[in-house]
Amino acid sequence: MGSIFPFILILFSLVVIIVVIVRKFPQLMLLDVDSVPEVKQGKKKDELIRKKAEEGEKHLYKKIDKLTKPLIQKLKELQLAFRKYVKKIERKVQKGSKNKNDVVSGQAGEGISVLIQDALQAFGDDDFDTAEQKYLAAIKSEPKNKEAYKGLAHVYFVQDQLKEAKETYSFVLQLDPGDEEALVKLGELAEKEGKVEKAVEYYQQTLLINPHNPQRFVKIFDLLFGIEQYETALEAIKQALEIEPQNPKYLDNFVEVSIILGRKDLAEDGFKQLRMINPENNKLESFRQRIEEMN
Repeated sequence: MGSIFPFILILFSLVVIIVVIVRKFPQLMLLDVDSVPEVKQGKKKDELIRKKAEEGEKHLYKKIDKLTKPLIQKLKELQLAFRKYVKKIERKVQKGSKNKNDVVSGQAGEGISVLIQDALQAFGDDDFDTAEQKYLAAIKSEPKNKEAYKGLAHVYFVQDQLKEAKETYSFVLQLDPGDEEALVKLGELAEKEGKVEKAVEYYQQTLLINPHNPQRFVKIFDLLFGIEQYETALEAIKQALEIEPQNPKYLDNFVEVSIILGRKDLAEDGFKQLRMINPENNKLESFRQRIEEMN
């Protein structure tokens, strides 16, 4: 009997607990978990993070939109310009085809290679009208023939038809962005128009295609030196010297721009190399005096 008594106490305690739970169950069911302060605070934090993320996303989209809009607009303008150019070429071809005395007439059956060869021959003979018509005939037969467009651009270039030459070389780049010759010609055209910085951009693009051409670096040096952008000019002539370290002309330019910039260390180094390579250089004495006068 004594051993049963503890068991009865445990059982009684369990009954009491169950009764309390049953009585409080409706209240527990109605308890709003969201009203608990800790839960509220956690939700507020989540909401704040979500809002910040949304604001950040909106700001990023606005920034991207702002950056890309001008680029998209520029691309649209370029596409429109090229479409207009192609139509202009088409009109020239059609105009030539209607003229019975024109060399384009009756050439539809000629091969592209023959037309281009004939155009090159006419160009070599300074018969630029015939060369133009031959190239136009080639373009009529093959509208995306790069060599025909390039030859046509050369015809315009030698006749100082700058606008037509620029349009045509630009179209060559549309067909082949890696055409170094077209980039060089566009650089030369920019020079003729007095657009030095634009010319530098074109020559820099040629170096992306062929980075081992020292003459391109020297050309960039000359242009930048002419507009007194000496720091950038110094970098250009350094690049030329890396390719041809013993070229006296390049060393001459290097010493000159180093003196102008007050870079005595570079000027002295360049002077020593120039004196070893070309001891008869007339500028050596002048360079020596100018370097000595530097602080």
